[in-house]
Amino acid sequence: MPIERIVIVGGGVAAWLAALTLAAKTSCAVILVDSGGIDDSLGLPVAIEASLPSVAELHARLDIDEDHMVAHTGSSYGLGRALSNWRAAGAVAFHPYGEVGANLGPVAFHHLMARMRADGATINLANYSVGALCAQTGRFAPYKGDGRSVLSTMAHGLHLHVDGYRHYLQNAAKQRGVSVIEGDLEDVHFDTKDRIGSVRLSSGQVVEGDFFLDCSGQARLLASHMPGYAFEDWSAWLPHNHMRVSVTPSNSPPPLYAHIEAHEDGWQRFLSCQDRVEELVISRGAGSGTAGSYTFTNGRIATPWAGNCLAIGGAAAVIEPVASTQLHLVATALSRLLYLFPHSRESSVEASEYNRQTVEQLENARDYAILHFVQKDASAPPVPERLAHRLSAYEASGRVALYDEESFETWDWIALFEALDIRSRRYDVVANGIALDAIAAHFERVRSVMLKAVSSLPPQQSYLQSLKAIAA
Repeated sequence: MPIERIVIVGGGVAAWLAALTLAAKTSCAVILVDSGGIDDSLGLPVAIEASLPSVAELHARLDIDEDHMVAHTGSSYGLGRALSNWRAAGAVAFHPYGEVGANLGPVAFHHLMARMRADGATINLANYSVGALCAQTGRFAPYKGDGRSVLSTMAHGLHLHVDGYRHYLQNAAKQRGVSVIEGDLEDVHFDTKDRIGSVRLSSGQVVEGDFFLDCSGQARLLASHMPGYAFEDWSAWLPHNHMRVSVTPSNSPPPLYAHIEAHEDGWQRFLSCQDRVEELVISRGAGSGTAGSYTFTNGRIATPWAGNCLAIGGAAAVIEPVASTQLHLVATALSRLLYLFPHSRESSVEASEYNRQTVEQLENARDYAILHFVQKDASAPPVPERLAHRLSAYEASGRVALYDEESFETWDWIALFEALDIRSRRYDVVANGIALDAIAAHFERVRSVMLKAVSSLPPQQSYLQSLKAIAA
């Protein structure tokens, strides 16, 4: 029998994004059970969500015009992260989104950079990134041209006003016919050993479905009832378990980046959108119980798709947002679900493949988060095997080892290695065939072209004001 009714449990961003996606891309009836409470559906309950550039793919699939959404939600744009106190020397490094530099013949830019450094040159990777230069100058407008301009090397994410974004998705989902039922979940009824037939709310109302999505965050209101439920704890590598968030109103132009500072027992992030600045503090130890505080455990559930129940977002995994993966992981989970959407209620084959891909992606994203701390905590256990291989490959020869289901591409890994002052011992031998003067001239040309292109862009604040005028 085909799947006709999808029930989504949770009322946060992940739930509404799932509802909109499934209503837009399937012929199923979609029912959302909203039990209220804090929105930890993405993982941690923040006021501003920093998204990676990849979320634009799902927005485009859902016909969400990002400029329209930014104007109506009070959000803004993001071009990367300023990382301070992560290096041994405590310096600030910028991790830009998008490509960096330009190859010279067959030699990759970072190998050219390593050759120059071996000759004694001091080179800052961010000086050769359009995104970093835009973030430094405050100039930005989304590039919508072809690949011939150097501006096409820039990638942007979003600094999403979470409340505004959730309401935006909610309105769009309702327009697509999503039904909403408010109430607390009280019981889960199984038709068979591993198939949910219905859920009962505290009001006594019973909601039946063929397929269920758990978007309830760490509560895991459905997933925790599934046979064989287990949680894989990553605290050995990511021991932080407490967050505190505070929000301050602001009329200042929002920076085009997040500022993330490492501390002895955790880290702190400052992130802005159009009308506010959020301070997020991540640490380890007992929570204070004060307003804005929240405890969590980094890790994932063993089986995200069990029976006819799929957990996404914080219900599937929690990875502290040092690398801004929360919304990205939800967006890719929904894209994966659409690709593997079952034709009948018997979905064991699709579930098995979904779980294989998802676990691989989650562990790759986990390793990227762990990498931030490898030089900060000497008492930490050995890193996971894949991350150990990535480190040794890069340190040995500047090669980036990539696996299936990556959330971060080659330049993302290189930028983080650079930000952490992890350098390769050798570079591509072909670089020795290029004269140092030619490499230096190439670097100068690249930077000159980038600076000229960036100067043609408006200040981000002007661009945001133009969006508001259009939306009014």
